Amino acid sequence: MYEYRLWIELSESTEESDCGQLEAKILELQALINEKLTLIRSPTECIFHVNYCDIFQCSAGTNHRGRAHEDLLEVLEHLIKILPGSHGLVYWVDDEDPGASYFDGYRVLVIARGQIHERFDPFLSPLTPVVED
Repeated sequence: MYEYRLWIELSESTEESDCGQLEAKILELQALINEKLTLIRSPTECIFHVNYCDIFQCSAGTNHRGRAHEDLLEVLEHLIKILPGSHGLVYWVDDEDPGASYFDGYRVLVIARGQIHERFDPFLSPLTPVVED
């Protein structure tokens, strides 16, 4: 099983969320999301305007990873390129991942200041016994 949950606040820079091109860049990002993130995801339109912030938020999953993770990374790389002030987290897990034998849990992609860093989750991992029996 491969699945991810993501929450990212969208911003054109670390100083100003909207430097004049935010709406156009969000439309560009939404088009790429619709093209690349073809897993069953909820919600299908996953960029929201909430209290003066634009948030990219969704969850998705499938029985087998296939290209899903690579497509997600492609969307995130594009996001940090056009909206380098964005920040947020992507929690993901793949029980068929070759590294699952040494780490039974979630991994976290941290998006901040135009970069993506991968971390191991300290809160819900290891899956057994923290979340599952």
